[in-house]
Amino acid sequence: MQAYLDQNQTMKQRRNFRIKLYFSIFFILLLLIALLYILRYSPVFQARDFHILGSQQLSQEVILATLKPLVLNNRWEEFLGWQNLIVWNQNRLDLGGTALLEAKIDRDWLRQSVNISIKERERLAIWCGINNYCYWIDQSGIAFEEAPLTEGSLILTIHNNSESAVLGAKIAEDRFIKNLISVLEGISELRLPVKKIVFDKRLQEIQVAVYSGPDLFFSIRFDPSLNLSSLRSLREKGELQKAKYIDLRVENRIYYKNL
Repeated sequence: MQAYLDQNQTMKQRRNFRIKLYFSIFFILLLLIALLYILRYSPVFQARDFHILGSQQLSQEVILATLKPLVLNNRWEEFLGWQNLIVWNQNRLDLGGTALLEAKIDRDWLRQSVNISIKERERLAIWCGINNYCYWIDQSGIAFEEAPLTEGSLILTIHNNSESAVLGAKIAEDRFIKNLISVLEGISELRLPVKKIVFDKRLQEIQVAVYSGPDLFFSIRFDPSLNLSSLRSLREKGELQKAKYIDLRVENRIYYKNL
């Protein structure tokens, strides 16, 4: 009889324990749901204002549209939403492939605002690949934003007919990038009436067709500084208009043929 009572008491204790356990789990779940609801929907965590500092060519709408997907890196942040102050953490921003070079974020929890100081990438030239798919490139040779196919000499447009650029990637090998940028900057400084610029990746060469002027040939396999200096000297002497073409594809040498 005593054994039966002990067994019955044990079962009753286990049942009470399970009830308490289920109640505790239910209570914890309610707390979690309430916490999630507060984090997601409470106006306390919602940003009321976004202040953009340092913009020049880009509008606030474009900058926010660029940053929104960058601050939502996982399902938790997607659940909170882009207006939630919690997700605006600059340590996780990957600006590669965007028109922004820098974006420093400062959250003002008291005023519920987000202050963003940005630095835009400098638009050096337009790089067009197969099917005339074009990107803006910056001083480091990175393709960072889609660009229109333009004509004329106001904006340098380079055509690479062998392949297309990749958004967020460099348009040439690292060892040639510096030389390539130097050539493009040199062409821009000369302010020539450029008709077309073509890049040959296989030869690592650039050909520049000029309106009412000589064709120019460059190699990016070496530092073009001295060659560009010689080219500027020819222009100052008025020799450019007398030449049919000018070949700068040999290091520290310049070859040209008169009309």
